[in-house]
Amino acid sequence: MERKTYCDELAWIQKSTVEMAEKTVQAVKLAAQALTTGDLSAANQARQLEKEVDELYLKIDERCVTTIATQQPMAGDLRFLVASIRIATEVERIADYANNIAKMVIKKFSLQDMSPLVSLQPTVSLMAEESAMMLSEAMLGYQDNNADLAALVHKRDAMVNRLNRDLFKGLLAIMAQTSSDINETAMDFHVAVCYLERVADRATNVAEWAYYRSTGYRFPDTKK
Repeated sequence: MERKTYCDELAWIQKSTVEMAEKTVQAVKLAAQALTTGDLSAANQARQLEKEVDELYLKIDERCVTTIATQQPMAGDLRFLVASIRIATEVERIADYANNIAKMVIKKFSLQDMSPLVSLQPTVSLMAEESAMMLSEAMLGYQDNNADLAALVHKRDAMVNRLNRDLFKGLLAIMAQTSSDINETAMDFHVAVCYLERVADRATNVAEWAYYRSTGYRFPDTKK
């Protein structure tokens, strides 16, 4: 592979990985919108984006593996390719979470009375916003090869965990004050909320691989 072609291949991988993440951020936001408002159109859009993300993931994975096998890249290029594979895998899983939430809205929540849970909607929206922002910031660190940006992302994870705990307490309070008919719906709702919490966990992983791309170290390590 000629040098120009090789550089073009690396550029395509980065561009496509960023595009994959942008679609995933949009899918998470749409899924959260569907969860809090019952918007079936948003749910269907999230599911379509998940399919597009899957297609990009397969292409990125294949191109990264082929480039490593045929070009035997060294140092920074090798770290970039390894990080890109890992990040694409994490992003694909996040898109799966968005898809799972959207499916729950379509197949379960659209058929149930969600009014007892309406008081939780603002917290769910904030949790989704924070999780999506974590992924966006992690990807900015990857795109700009900026370790400082990547290192900031994990600090947001504590807020998402706190919001998740608050939501669980809110669900328990609602279940205690209402009839048993809401219990199954509340537990399903908690599962959907947990998917949002996992988005933040995966976004932290993305940030860690972006940090690795830039420094060659993982978050727990100290560069000597």
